[in-house]
Amino acid sequence: MTTRTRSDSRRGRIASREAERDARRDRFRLFLARADRGVLSAEDSAQLRGDVEDEVAECDTFRRSAGGQQAAVIRLHKRVEAAEQAIVEAEAERDRYAAEAEALRPHVVEEGSR
Repeated sequence: MTTRTRSDSRRGRIASREAERDARRDRFRLFLARADRGVLSAEDSAQLRGDVEDEVAECDTFRRSAGGQQAAVIRLHKRVEAAEQAIVEAEAERDRYAAEAEALRPHVVEEGSR
């Protein structure tokens, strides 16, 4: 039986992505500070471009995922509303039948006493 490494687990992948994102954002801050001082080198510019492209790609991925999750929530919300409506209808039907049964009770008692 093989054991999974930390990077193979979901928690490990999440931690790895967060570490990459934090490092990328730290570089953003450094590059922006250098750009403010006017000392951004060609290597810094290339790294900044790569980091920005990675950030945009990651944001697009998460935006698509969020859109899919929102669609799923809307579908589930509609199902819950339909289920609640069915419950209301079933309870109304139950109450109607209970009232009809109660109305028939005197007739059942009369015939039982004969």
